[in-house]
Amino acid sequence: MPGPIRGVAIIVGLIGLTIIGGIPLVPASVIKLSLPEGRARDRMTAVVLGIAKTWARSANGLIFGISGTRLRYQQQMADDPNGRYVLISNHQCWADVMALIKAIDPQLPFPRFFIKEQLRWLPVIGLACWALDFPFMKRHSRAAIQKNPQLRDEDMNTVRRACQVFRRLPVSLVNYAEGTRSTPAKRAAANSPYRTMLPPKAGGTAFAVNAMRDVLDGILDMTVAYIDTPEPQFWDLLCGRIPEVAVRVRYLPVPQGLAEGDYGADPEYRERFKAWLGELWAEKDAEVAAIQNPDNPQRTFVDLRTEAAHA
Repeated sequence: MPGPIRGVAIIVGLIGLTIIGGIPLVPASVIKLSLPEGRARDRMTAVVLGIAKTWARSANGLIFGISGTRLRYQQQMADDPNGRYVLISNHQCWADVMALIKAIDPQLPFPRFFIKEQLRWLPVIGLACWALDFPFMKRHSRAAIQKNPQLRDEDMNTVRRACQVFRRLPVSLVNYAEGTRSTPAKRAAANSPYRTMLPPKAGGTAFAVNAMRDVLDGILDMTVAYIDTPEPQFWDLLCGRIPEVAVRVRYLPVPQGLAEGDYGADPEYRERFKAWLGELWAEKDAEVAAIQNPDNPQRTFVDLRTEAAHA
């Protein structure tokens, strides 16, 4: 089947799945959002989550089934669907989202994402994200924050409110630490020291870890690499132009001394958190570069840490 026909077929199928899923989702979401905080609201969250999982699994079956893209997944930790984690990942394109869900569901907690405020108003999808307590971030520019420093606190308060909900529920709270999709043009503009990634922004990760520190089971470090697709796009996935996606998830304990601190007001803590994330990013960048190298015979994640992870 020609690539564009595959892409159109998947889009039509996704529209149909969204319409079908919206029939139970809309009333369940409205009921959930009308309830006060407590057990009844948490039970409705479970109902909405069940609908969202069914949609995501069906969508991934459609996307990967028709496109023919293979997903090679390595998990260097035990299954833990009831845990509470902050998940850190690199970000190359919108296909990352579906690959992430396909990789970790159902053996790890269903993900919630930091997403842009504008997406709140998307029909059905926006309501689902709202009902699932996704943190909606306004992501003010540096110039706007310098002009009005209170804007910095706005997104951080959003993180704190979301984390209060997740303290009661299993979650993989996803933070694409680069803040946007990594492309060659963006890496050049940012003068990135990495070959495949943008410099990570540590603030969101630090605030999420701090807000959940007493219930957090650890950090999930996810790395995503696209085989033979140096500049992947979501449309490439739908058209079957991405032959393979390699995904690795490993467990990391919260680094000693970084679980608690004031990222905004404590320069020493901020620099330590940035240094830790920078080291993690350098390792991740080297792995992705090796996997994407066509001359590398081992084009997946070499299982170097499994023995240590389960020791």
